[in-house]
Amino acid sequence: MLENMNKILERIDGLNQGFKGMAHKRARRQQQTFAAAMIEATKTPVSAGVSASPATNPAATNIANNIKSDVETLIDKYSKEHNLSPQLVQQLIAVASGNNPQAVDSNGNAGLMQIKPEIFSQLGGQNPLDPEQNIKAGTKDLSDMLQRNGGDVSLALAAYNSDPATVKRFGGVPPFPSTQNFVSQVLSGLGSDDKKK
Repeated sequence: MLENMNKILERIDGLNQGFKGMAHKRARRQQQTFAAAMIEATKTPVSAGVSASPATNPAATNIANNIKSDVETLIDKYSKEHNLSPQLVQQLIAVASGNNPQAVDSNGNAGLMQIKPEIFSQLGGQNPLDPEQNIKAGTKDLSDMLQRNGGDVSLALAAYNSDPATVKRFGGVPPFPSTQNFVSQVLSGLGSDDKKK
């Protein structure tokens, strides 16, 4: 974590060096919208809304593709390690976090697999927003939920989303809309073979 902070601080210093000599424009910039500042800085029209796409920048596209490839490699690695279908893990990630490794919900569930903080800590994780640590812990937790629920994917997903005690108490998927939607959305993106594990 400290290493990441140092990298961020170095990047900020680099950006500050790149913008030296622009201080006299500061007061005027503070009065502008972001889009107007971008137009002035680049002398290129920019839409007022946030609709930029990485596809317009080849370097950004390569970075996005590399990240996607790295995440897919991690999913394959830890799915195999925990005897899970990679498609199940991919679908869970898509539904839980929208494939955003920085996602954190109001309950503190974090990262790609939206793993609960207490589960992440129990599994020895240090940084839940690190994709590898998150996928490693999340696949372990999902595997445990499958074992606890006799391999029933619906119950395992419900236990992963809520908790095993709640699934046991209700004798199935709890009647909570958020849990029911989660289970339904994950299952709807799977083929019949993946619904078995």
